[in-house]
Amino acid sequence: MPRPTLAQKRDFVAKAFCPRALVLSTPAIADACAVNNCSTFADLLAPFGQDVSTQITIQDGQGAPYFLDKLNIKFTTDFKIEKRSTHSRTEIDDLVHTSVLDSDQTNVPFLTEHGVDPSALSSDTSVWAPWYTLFRQQWMTTMQPSEHESFMHPVACVLVASGSEDDPVGALRTLQAHAAVNRVQTQGFSGANVLFYYVLVHDGRDPGVLQTIDHTFDQVRRAFGQNSSLLKINSNTDLIDADTSEQSKISSIWANTLSTTQPLDPHPDSVFGSMLNMRDVTALRDTVKQMMVRGIVPHMQYMIRVLSDQTANQRRGITGRLFSAGRRYFGTAAKASNTLTGVDGDTYFRYDSAEAQMRKLADYSFMLKDFRFAQSVYQVARRDFQSEKAWKCYAGAQEMVGVCKLMLEVHATRAEFDSNFEDAVTMYLHKTHAPCQHLAIRCIIIYYELLKHHKLYSFAPTTLLRVPNSSGALRAMACEQAAYAFLKFPNRPELRKFSFYAMLAAQEYQRAGIASLAHRCLRMVRLSLGATLATDESESSEKPVNDKSLDGSGTSRALASSNWSSIDSYINHELGTQCMAAQDYDHALQYFMALMGSDQIPPKLQSKYLQELLQLYLESSDKLDLESEKELAAGLDGAQNKRVELSVPTIDARMTRVIMSPDLEGEDGVLEWRNGGPAPSALVNGSADHRCSVGESVAVLLVVKNPLTIGITLNGFTLDCHFDAALDAKATNGDESESPAFAITTVDTVVLEGGQTSMVTVTITTHCAGRLTIRGATYLLCDILPTYKTLKMPGKRLNDTMEQRVTPTYSADTQLGFQVDASFPRLEAVLEDFPDTLMSGSMQRALIRLTNRTQQSCQSIMLWLSHPSFFDVASPQLVDTDEASAELAESQSMYVYSDNVEATSEVLAANVLRDCSMFVLAGPAIASDGSAAGTECGVKSHALIPVETLGPGESLLVPVWIRGDRVGAHTLSMAIGASTTQSTRALTTGCKMRTRKFEIDLVVTPSLRVNAFVRPSVQNPHERILGIEIENVQSGLDIQLVQSTFTSGHYELLPLRTGTTPRVVQIGSKQTVNLMYKARPRARDVQAQPEQFTISALQQYIFAKDKPTAVPAPIRLVHSNAVLGHQGIDSTHSSLQAYIARSQAHRRRTMLRNAYPLIPEKFHSALFPLYETFGIDFVLFWSETGGKGRTGHHSITGIDLGVPHDYINEALTPPASGAARMWLKDTEHDRQELIQSIANRSAASAHRTERTLDVALRLTGVRRVSEADALCVADIEVSVYNHSWQHAYNATLRLISPSESGQASETKPESSGPQAAWTWCGVTTHTLSVDPLGSVCVQAQVACSALGIIDVGMWELSATAVNATAATSPYAKSLECKLHPLHPSFINVTI
Repeated sequence: MPRPTLAQKRDFVAKAFCPRALVLSTPAIADACAVNNCSTFADLLAPFGQDVSTQITIQDGQGAPYFLDKLNIKFTTDFKIEKRSTHSRTEIDDLVHTSVLDSDQTNVPFLTEHGVDPSALSSDTSVWAPWYTLFRQQWMTTMQPSEHESFMHPVACVLVASGSEDDPVGALRTLQAHAAVNRVQTQGFSGANVLFYYVLVHDGRDPGVLQTIDHTFDQVRRAFGQNSSLLKINSNTDLIDADTSEQSKISSIWANTLSTTQPLDPHPDSVFGSMLNMRDVTALRDTVKQMMVRGIVPHMQYMIRVLSDQTANQRRGITGRLFSAGRRYFGTAAKASNTLTGVDGDTYFRYDSAEAQMRKLADYSFMLKDFRFAQSVYQVARRDFQSEKAWKCYAGAQEMVGVCKLMLEVHATRAEFDSNFEDAVTMYLHKTHAPCQHLAIRCIIIYYELLKHHKLYSFAPTTLLRVPNSSGALRAMACEQAAYAFLKFPNRPELRKFSFYAMLAAQEYQRAGIASLAHRCLRMVRLSLGATLATDESESSEKPVNDKSLDGSGTSRALASSNWSSIDSYINHELGTQCMAAQDYDHALQYFMALMGSDQIPPKLQSKYLQELLQLYLESSDKLDLESEKELAAGLDGAQNKRVELSVPTIDARMTRVIMSPDLEGEDGVLEWRNGGPAPSALVNGSADHRCSVGESVAVLLVVKNPLTIGITLNGFTLDCHFDAALDAKATNGDESESPAFAITTVDTVVLEGGQTSMVTVTITTHCAGRLTIRGATYLLCDILPTYKTLKMPGKRLNDTMEQRVTPTYSADTQLGFQVDASFPRLEAVLEDFPDTLMSGSMQRALIRLTNRTQQSCQSIMLWLSHPSFFDVASPQLVDTDEASAELAESQSMYVYSDNVEATSEVLAANVLRDCSMFVLAGPAIASDGSAAGTECGVKSHALIPVETLGPGESLLVPVWIRGDRVGAHTLSMAIGASTTQSTRALTTGCKMRTRKFEIDLVVTPSLRVNAFVRPSVQNPHERILGIEIENVQSGLDIQLVQSTFTSGHYELLPLRTGTTPRVVQIGSKQTVNLMYKARPRARDVQAQPEQFTISALQQYIFAKDKPTAVPAPIRLVHSNAVLGHQGIDSTHSSLQAYIARSQAHRRRTMLRNAYPLIPEKFHSALFPLYETFGIDFVLFWSETGGKGRTGHHSITGIDLGVPHDYINEALTPPASGAARMWLKDTEHDRQELIQSIANRSAASAHRTERTLDVALRLTGVRRVSEADALCVADIEVSVYNHSWQHAYNATLRLISPSESGQASETKPESSGPQAAWTWCGVTTHTLSVDPLGSVCVQAQVACSALGIIDVGMWELSATAVNATAATSPYAKSLECKLHPLHPSFINVTI
């Protein structure tokens, strides 16, 4: 049945308060209407009373003209004022229930699983709840006339007679005396002033009358005047087939009208107007228009003018009211009262009274759409009604005042109209003699429709809730409409308030017995609350795990984790109960399952819900089309479609771990290995590449949590997996193979207490190559309910485009699984004899046993260490038996003792700063830059020798020494990577290898505390005295020193022994020993020094376009050994030397990384050497006396003797050919920032006491001038030393006598002895040149007046570098200097 759609809510109000006309007709007219399926002539005219196009200009109550474009009129067949019985709750419920029957009760167009649909919000709320529209129409149709208002009172009487009657004029006069007309004139507001309009009808079925119909109409007009019309109908005498388009169009006119005026009366197959054609329809429309334009509207205009004149005094102001009050209080009682008692016991006014006339004036003005004038009259009448305590009249006036305000297009404030409607509803319900519930509900409906017209939805909920609580289903409908109003708020929908009022509506519908609407309201609450929580959590960076729910949106899971869990439980329980009552077991089961997701529900209620869920499954299992438990428990494909998915327990897929070979130690994975020292890392795409070999066991660890506060059990817990065999595996096994591709274990019982989290491990063993996907987990909840839990990894947050960064977007969810590869390596690694505690410096042997468990050979095996200075790795060996392993372990040793240790030896060593954290155990040996390891510039590398391959079933034993390098607790990481292909050559760009990572916890306790200190040599300024302070911090443990070894490229260290120095040095507990050594330079070729390489490489790195790639040349190192025990140690042994070199490289790389953070680590080997020329590395070997017999060594690297070798600033000077031009300003800024950082580091490491040149004075002889004279002459050898390896200096040496002490430097130290007892004689100024790292000697003489010890250290040295023009950089040090003595130079003048 078609439903009317009102474009504006004002039209609904205008049609509700339109003029009415009483239609009376003769029996002949009734027969003419019956043939058209219309019971009365009023029904025949009804469709044409809607929106009558008047198109006339009339005057308002003030005399101002205004245009009336259209008007409505309703036709009735009777009029009487009767006492109306109060609607009972049952009657209202029946009316609402009848409105619901013909409506769609399941559609919720404005809510989806993603939230509120903005496009649906633009539609009218009547579309969302069509039963409200039907109820509204039906309620307004059932309104009856009342004494307090004139809206339901006829303004005109339409008398209809047929032209076929013998005396049509007499028939019309007879109708004038009809009882209904008499009631209109006596009981109606119109009284005797009612308008009579006459219609003469010609029935086309009587052709004989056609000749005289015009004459008859003339008689009617002469008898009754101009208010008459002639109407010709039933012209379709040929009876056109009802199926034609014209007949269907005519019939639809009355069908549409009946659906509006009588929406609940069934008219499914009724055919109307079968005797009419389109000319008749036009004649009917014109007759109604003529009736309105010529009769009713002018009559109402006339009555408005008359009533306006009659009530002018009352409307003018206070004078009339004072006169009425004075007459009421001081007048005589002879005056008759204007008030009467109505049929319902309420007070109303006589229709000829001024108060009633004002009400009639206001009503007529309202019906003619003069709302502003009508409002002013209503306001005046309202005060009179209130003063007379006519509460029903007062309520009606208040209602119409508010309606007039809202009918105007001017937007009034809420205070201007809300109080009118509030007073009207209150008076209707509580002040009248009997509650006028029908009028109160009408007032609320009218007010709500006008608020919707003005889009004032924020006022609607308060209005609708004024519906009496006793109205049952009507109260539910009001709550539902109030909920819809919150969705229409202008800024944003108020979803929480919508949910609250929808919940109230559901409860009221449930009490009224309308279960379908209660179910619909509860579903709306589920959807809206889920959308509310999704909106509140949208700024979250983490995507929530999707759970399947009834609405497909994870609503239950979201609600269960919020403060709305109690409401969610109530909703699900009610929905489940309703579905059970409707025998909808599928949905009932899902609603009850949704109850199992919140820990906010009390334990007793949770237990009740769980029992109801299990009982529901047992009762409805035959209707749910589930297979037997045995078949489901077997984990067959498609089990997720045969089991229910429950939110209890929760399994977070993000916490699920897939572990290959869980029986082995370490953490397994496929990582990317790169050369240069970084730890093996996850793949670039960030995804975990889970792979295993054929026959390998895989453990799946699932974190299972019970969100309830009561205990549950999971029986038969296993995984649902799918396996896709590889093509080669299918070809090998064939399609007829019945052996399973994999096997899965089952956990019999998992007991979870309330809130408990447990780890469940399921093992999968694969038997062929392919891809295994873990789709979910299956189990029996409490050994009854077959349950399936989907396992998917949530997609990651996308951040590639601007749209993805603004709006959170996630990639698709992925399923867990792993690849089974026949060529994938499976290397079993076992760590043997790894200690957990060591003394600092001590070394302990351990073993790494590697066994190949696959059917293919491992072509590449790599070892990575996080702390290279803690480990030394020897060459691996293939072993077959345990005896061979033990023999290998005993055959190798770190320290090689010897009785013939040379005090000084030279070794040509590689000086490349390579990475020392990665070792090749199998495959081609490589260097840190990816080149093959071996010889380098004729220098033998101390790299370990790997095996070629590790065959199937073979074992590889890797000796490892662990040293306590630093005191403290350490976590040492180790990674072993394996591949069945040659991967070591691809380490530069990165290669994937199966890796097993280990973490070793090691505590290093202190043993010796070793410190170094440097003192200058007084006798030889170019030499230094190096002292080593050794303290035994152990309690109750003696340590014997074995040997001290110094390594340097420039100095030779000689021990300074005294007569009391013991041959064997042993340090007791808490004792300290000092060892003294003299550092003496050796002749060097300054052109091949590593410092020059660094200067050139840094200049190229900073100023050239091409970055440096060359490596430093080998360096000749001097090993200075001092045996402190019974036997010495061969410090040049390959194993020991390799470990010491790797430790040195690790420490130097760490130092460079901290000192120069702006230089990438990958360029360190091309910029800096491993050894510097002037640095000294010290190693002290020791052994434990008694006890466990532990041995070890301590080392100090990079001992600085305090000589000036700050060469880094030389690299900051641009080369002679100029620097590469920088096209970008930012690039030039980066260069300057790099230069500044290097200069700051160089300045911070400079020594204040560094002197490029130094002077030494030595007495060579003493003689007397004469035997008789006491004057003596002492011969002095003055030596000038140049410590610089870069620059030669031209110097001037001036010897200063005591008599010239005023000219000496203020830094000259005080000397002992008489200052005037000697003087320089002979040549006191010498000009000389000193080569780099060279010295020059000059002879001088001192004349002494007396013998004894004198201080001759008085001189001044001015020097300038030969290539002083090179110091053009602002960061280079000055190459000019002026030096004075820093300490006395005593000589003993004796004969």
